[in-house]
Amino acid sequence: MLGDNKKAWDSKLVLAVWAGRVTIKKSIGFSPYELVYGKEARFPLNNFLPVYKFVTEECLEEVNFMGDRLMALAELDECSREAQERNLQRQQMVKDLHDRKVCDKSFEDGEWVLKWNAKDQDKAKHGNFDALWLGPFIISEKGGENSYYLQDTDGQMQEFPVHAQYLKHFFS
Repeated sequence: MLGDNKKAWDSKLVLAVWAGRVTIKKSIGFSPYELVYGKEARFPLNNFLPVYKFVTEECLEEVNFMGDRLMALAELDECSREAQERNLQRQQMVKDLHDRKVCDKSFEDGEWVLKWNAKDQDKAKHGNFDALWLGPFIISEKGGENSYYLQDTDGQMQEFPVHAQYLKHFFS
């Protein structure tokens, strides 16, 4: 859209925002414009209807503004419900995909584990050959449903429990 003049991006911003609002979103099956106003966006080219068609379809029928408004509100409500259902289906699909990859971890007292080094997990904070797992540690007791208290090899207890997702079995 900008061509050679890259500095004129602000003049095209309105068009980009409009395109985002009228584009149908795959996850819900509607455009944001359609969810707000209850009907598809009409572009100026679509407004140039022949006068004859306008007169025959609109002017000759008995005008019922209240009925038309109630029908439009009902369609908008139906459209919103359908979008919510599609959104819930999409969320359930994403949850199912996530749950397939999650494996339940359970540890017993006295097992040896490694703990994820969360503070060094960012790319810029560690080198290629730095270990991202700390330990080994020994599980001393279960702190909750999925949390465990650890002690190091010297027998010193750690202050806070660690969630099972940050632990993995250590095999010597």
